[in-house]
Amino acid sequence: MIHGSIIRISLLAIFIATFHPGTSTAYDLTDSFSVEGKATIVVQHADLDNVFNESDNKVSDTGRGATILDFGLNYHPTDNDEFQITYSFAEGEAINGIEAFSLAPFADDLEEDLSDINNSDRYNLLEAWYKHTFNFSEQSSLGITAGIIGSSGYIDDNEYANDEISQFMNDIFVNNTLANLPDYDVGAALEFESGLWSVKAVAMESENDDRNDYNYYAIQIGHHVATRWGTGNYRIYAFSTDDEFVDNDGIGEDNLIGYGLSLDQQINESIGAFARIGIQDDEVPVDHDEMISLGISIAGNKWNRPDDTLGAAIAFLDGASKSSSEINDTKAFEAYYRYIFSDYFDLTLDAQWIEDDLRESKDPKGILIGLRFNANF
Repeated sequence: MIHGSIIRISLLAIFIATFHPGTSTAYDLTDSFSVEGKATIVVQHADLDNVFNESDNKVSDTGRGATILDFGLNYHPTDNDEFQITYSFAEGEAINGIEAFSLAPFADDLEEDLSDINNSDRYNLLEAWYKHTFNFSEQSSLGITAGIIGSSGYIDDNEYANDEISQFMNDIFVNNTLANLPDYDVGAALEFESGLWSVKAVAMESENDDRNDYNYYAIQIGHHVATRWGTGNYRIYAFSTDDEFVDNDGIGEDNLIGYGLSLDQQINESIGAFARIGIQDDEVPVDHDEMISLGISIAGNKWNRPDDTLGAAIAFLDGASKSSSEINDTKAFEAYYRYIFSDYFDLTLDAQWIEDDLRESKDPKGILIGLRFNANF
């Protein structure tokens, strides 16, 4: 069975990665062709309160896991041209499979996400795109990407909270969920950089929960700064869809509109901080209409582990007031420690607390403890 093969290959990858003597996690097969792979195993245990499964049975204590294999193929015939294909295979849903909260405790693409991706009859293929870069000067360039892309690679990026494999695991600390970022659909992206400023824009076609095709547009302006503390990045973005969403009355059509901030700032050689703010219009059914998250990332310099990372973050989300959302507000906290064994192998201990304050029923809440193993091969 393919699922058993995924587990066996992942365990083999972790074994090889642990004892691999090399220093690079990507293999250059030729001067213009490279291959990169990663195996991830995550195990989560949850102590839950007021959480019920699909059979309306109370779930109070459970443990679940998932195994993921990611492969990337990159062909760069020139310094200005690049082709990328990314595949992912997974078994299991971790705690996400319970659907206990409005936020996913593990933000990676899991088994259900990789089956009939976005109702496209496509399996496991995440990205397939071509990029050409125009260089105007040493500090000015324009990159144009087209194909099957992910908008989260361009909008709402953040130095300390943007990667569910190496940083935070909860989806609210990987990307602002109110940005409604579509991934793995046909689209195009522009990346303009000039000195300390950047402009990124995406246009994509995706499908909503009612299986209506819709268009998504987003633009982000970013500014890179160098202060006496260290470097920082300050980004503001806005997005809109066309009117292919059913409105709150269930009879008309409307669009999703919103905007947000994504900020990260180095404080000293060991400490960095980040913040996100997001607002979306709730004229269509959504869970939340406002959010803010704050967090910190600490490198292990002080305890002679400079490659290790200790991170902690908290998020507050307001329930959508105009829509049919049953949520008053949502709160989440997460802390993790990532221990680096080598360039090929790392282990993360993660703890989360999530609570949804509901309007007409008991509030689901839970404490989750997780382990995440990564092997690059």
